[in-house]
Amino acid sequence: MKFIKTVFILCALLCVRLQRADAATTHTVKGVVITSSGTVVPEFTVVVKHLTDKPELFRRLYFKDGEFNVGELPVGKYQLEISAPLFIDVRLTFDFTGHSSETDYRIVVLHLFRNEPRLVPGAAHTVSAKVLQQKIPPAAQEAYKTAVELHREGKLDEALINYGKALRNYPRYIDALTDIGAVLLLYNRPDSALLFLRRAQDVDDCNVIVNFNIAVALTEQGDYGGALKLVKEVLRTEPRMTWAQYFSGKIEYIQKKYDEAEKHVREALENDPGLIDALVLLYDISAQQKNYDQARDALERLRGIINNVMVTKFIDEQLSELGS
Repeated sequence: MKFIKTVFILCALLCVRLQRADAATTHTVKGVVITSSGTVVPEFTVVVKHLTDKPELFRRLYFKDGEFNVGELPVGKYQLEISAPLFIDVRLTFDFTGHSSETDYRIVVLHLFRNEPRLVPGAAHTVSAKVLQQKIPPAAQEAYKTAVELHREGKLDEALINYGKALRNYPRYIDALTDIGAVLLLYNRPDSALLFLRRAQDVDDCNVIVNFNIAVALTEQGDYGGALKLVKEVLRTEPRMTWAQYFSGKIEYIQKKYDEAEKHVREALENDPGLIDALVLLYDISAQQKNYDQARDALERLRGIINNVMVTKFIDEQLSELGS
């Protein structure tokens, strides 16, 4: 009887020690924040949210010169929201439950609120005939031009007002319907965005920009099947649309269909070998598959594109830790 009690006490003490050791383990996220052209973002904010049922205060951290370091994260799930003036926010999710590595490395790409090269398919793209056929009143054109400038400057509320003015003057204005949908997506309102994008689609159901934005909205809603179906339609019209190829890979990555995701990302890189987003996604896919040789190759290609000492140093550190 004494032996059983002794064993029970020892087991209880061991469990307590293991729980304390697990609680004492903290994790760190180190990263660089760059633009789609490969320059570092000079100033940005990282909001750290512990994804738990218990109410907790958010940590808001400020960083400069592209590099960030968020430490002292106990075991659990977290979301990091990265934002900078004139750029679209990016959210990263981490699950450190049963996570072996103490440091996670991330390369984060931020995009401008309005980035025309990202929206168009590329040199092969021709403007939709229905867009060219629209006879838009001068008042609608002026309101739209004003909205585009405000959109580009990140004054989204004012941009929405002027896109609305353009639509009041010409309700079937495809570009205005598309752009107001894009702004609503920035506000994380995919349901509202789809109301305008579907109206644009009713006017021009073959417009690749409209259909691509609808696919983005469906992805935000979690309708990955619907989004992929629409992206495939876009690619039938524009087979070399790099962003559609990349976005197919991104959706499949979210669904953990890594082989299909890699195929589409590589197609995007064949069309545009310097597409930073695609190289970052290729690294993520490779890391998830524990294909460290391929992950190293993606990082080395990124290092060759981004001409910045700090980013090079970060990638070298990431390479040294890869697969260790």
